[in-house]
Amino acid sequence: MQNSDSASRICAGVLVLLILVGVTLLNGVATASAAPPPPISISVDATQVSQRILHAKLVLPVHPGPLTLYYPKWMPADHSPDGPVWNLAGLRFFSGERQLPWQQDDADMYAFHLVIPEGISSVEASLDFLISAPGPTIDFSASGAANLFILMWNQVLLYPKGWPASELTFVPTLTLPNDWKFSTSLPISKRSANTVSFSPVALDLLVDSPVQSGQFMRVFPLSPMPPQELDVLSDDAWALDVPQDLIDGYKRLVAEAQALYKSHHFREYHFLLTLSDNVMELGQEHHESSDDRVKQQTLVDPNARLHVAGLFPHEFSHSWNGQYRRPEGLATPDFQQPMKGELLWAYEGLTEYLGTVLSARSGLLTLAQSQDRIAAVASEMEHRAGRKWRSLQNTATAAQILYFSVPEWASYRRGTDFYPEAVLIWLEVDATIRKLTSDSKSMDDFCHVFYAGHEGEPVIKTYTFTDVVSTLNGIAPNDWEAFFRSRLDATAGAPLGGLLGSGWQLVYNNEPNEMILADDAVSGTGNFTSSLGLRVKHDGSVVDSIPGLPAFEAGISPYFKIVGVNGREFSLDELKRAIHDSETNSAPIEITTSNSGKLALHKFQYHKGSQFPHLERVDGSPDYLDEIFKPLTTR
Repeated sequence: MQNSDSASRICAGVLVLLILVGVTLLNGVATASAAPPPPISISVDATQVSQRILHAKLVLPVHPGPLTLYYPKWMPADHSPDGPVWNLAGLRFFSGERQLPWQQDDADMYAFHLVIPEGISSVEASLDFLISAPGPTIDFSASGAANLFILMWNQVLLYPKGWPASELTFVPTLTLPNDWKFSTSLPISKRSANTVSFSPVALDLLVDSPVQSGQFMRVFPLSPMPPQELDVLSDDAWALDVPQDLIDGYKRLVAEAQALYKSHHFREYHFLLTLSDNVMELGQEHHESSDDRVKQQTLVDPNARLHVAGLFPHEFSHSWNGQYRRPEGLATPDFQQPMKGELLWAYEGLTEYLGTVLSARSGLLTLAQSQDRIAAVASEMEHRAGRKWRSLQNTATAAQILYFSVPEWASYRRGTDFYPEAVLIWLEVDATIRKLTSDSKSMDDFCHVFYAGHEGEPVIKTYTFTDVVSTLNGIAPNDWEAFFRSRLDATAGAPLGGLLGSGWQLVYNNEPNEMILADDAVSGTGNFTSSLGLRVKHDGSVVDSIPGLPAFEAGISPYFKIVGVNGREFSLDELKRAIHDSETNSAPIEITTSNSGKLALHKFQYHKGSQFPHLERVDGSPDYLDEIFKPLTTR
C-alpha cells in the first residue's frame, strides 16, 4: 500500500521528469522517436584547389528557434579530436538574401549557434576550407596541390546537433577543375561536364568515402567479384606507369585477403593511391576504400617500395578489422562524442599483424624480408626505454595525444606503440593457438569466425575485449584474458614470447637488416638504436637518444646536432663506420655535438659493432613463423 506522502513525491518526480524531457527537446537533443530532418544538400567547388582553397555550400532544412551545427571533431580512423576546424574560413548563413548572425560556442570550438527566425524552413551555409602544406606532424588539411587533391568530406561540412550520423542524409555534388579525373567508392547519380552528383548517402558513410581527383590518374582492375581496383593519382603522368610486378602483387593481396577472411563487407573497393611530394603522407582506412598517400618516386624506388610494402595490406585489412568490426569505444554515434582507444591494440595492432602476414603471403615482401621486418619491430620495442613506466595499454588509451607527438624522445616517452608491439603479441597468440591445437587451428580460424556475417553495403558490428577473448576460447581454450592483461599492463621487457613460440629468436650482428636500411634510405636517417641508442638525421640532428644506452649516458640528447665523429666532419657514413669498426678497435668513439651553439666532445667505450637485428631459428622447435607466412592461394 502506498502512503500519500510517497504518492506526492512520485507525482512531483514525474512532473520534473516531464519538464526535463521538454527542455531536452527544446535544446535539440533528439529522442528515439524524433524523425531526422530531410536531406541536406552539399555542393563542393574545387575549381580553385590549385590555390589551396575549397568552397562549399550546404542547404539545411530548419525550424524556427535555436539551431546548433557541428563541424566534425572526432574522426573515425584518426581516433583523435583532430577535425581541422582551424582551417575553416568564410563561414556565413543565409535565408534568401538575408544573412543570419551566428556564434561559435565559447567552450566547444566545433559548435556553431544560430537562431532561426519565424517563417524560415531552410538555411544556406557557405564556407571555405584552407588547404595546408605538409609539415613534420600529422595534418589532414594537407590534402591538395596544383594538379591533384583528396576531398575529405568532413573538412567541408556542418551537420545539425541531435541525430546520429547514420540517420542524417546528405546529397553531395562536386565540381572539379576542367578535365580532371576522379575516383571514389560513392555511387554516382549523374555527371555533367566537370560536375559530379552522387546518390543520397548517410553522413557517416559520406565522411567514410573520400574522393581522389586530379589531372593525372590511371585505374588498374584487381578483381571483378566484387569489383576491386587500384586508382593511381599523381602530380605527373610519368608516375602512373606502375610496375607490373606490383600490380600482380596487389592482385595476390586481394586473393589472399579473401582467403584469410572468407567474407567481404563492401560493394566495391578502391585503393586510392596518391603519388605526390605535396600532400601529407598517410594511410587511412575506410569501409570501401583506403586513402594512401606516398612520395611520387615510391613505386620506382626499390627502398621506398620496401618501406611501404605493408601499407595496402594494413589498410585493406581495416575493411574487416576497424570498419566492419569496430571496438565499442571507437564506434561513437556522431563526430563530437569522445572516442576511447583502450582496444587500439586490437583495432590497429591486430591489423598491423594481419597486414604483416598478408605482405608475406602476397609476395609484396619475400620471406627473408618479412623475417627482417619482424626482427626490426622486436628490436625497436626491446629498446623502448619508456616501457619501464608506460604500459602498452596506456599507449592505446593515450593515442589521441600520442598521434601528435614529435619523433624526438620517442623511446622514453613512447608513442603509438600499439601498432608494432601488438604485432609481437598477436604473433604469440597465433603460435599459442597452433601449439594448443597441434597445429590444426591458427589466427586464420579466428578471422574466419570474428569477421564473418553481413556482406554487401557497409555496416558496423562492435566488439569488446570480452568478445575477443570469447572468440579465441572458441578456437583454442586458454586463459586469454590473463594472457593479454599480463602483456598489455606490464612495464617490463618487450613481449618476445611469440618469436620463441614460433621457433625463432632475436639476435644481433653486423649483417645489415634489409628493412632497416630501406627505412633509413627513405627517411634520410640513421637508425643506431640497437648499438649506440641513437637515431640521427642526415644533417646530424639527433632525433632520439635512448636513456641507459651509450650515447645518452655520454651526454647526447635529442635536439643536439652531431658535427664530428672521431675527429672527422659528421656524415651518416662516418658514424656507421665508427660503429662498425668499434668491434675491432679498442679506442673510444668520439662524437662532437652542438647544443644550441655550444660544442661538446663525448667519449665513450663501445665495442659491439653495428648490432643489426635478425631472426635465428631455434633448433628442435616447430617453425610456425614460416607456416604463418605461407600463402593460402596458389601464386
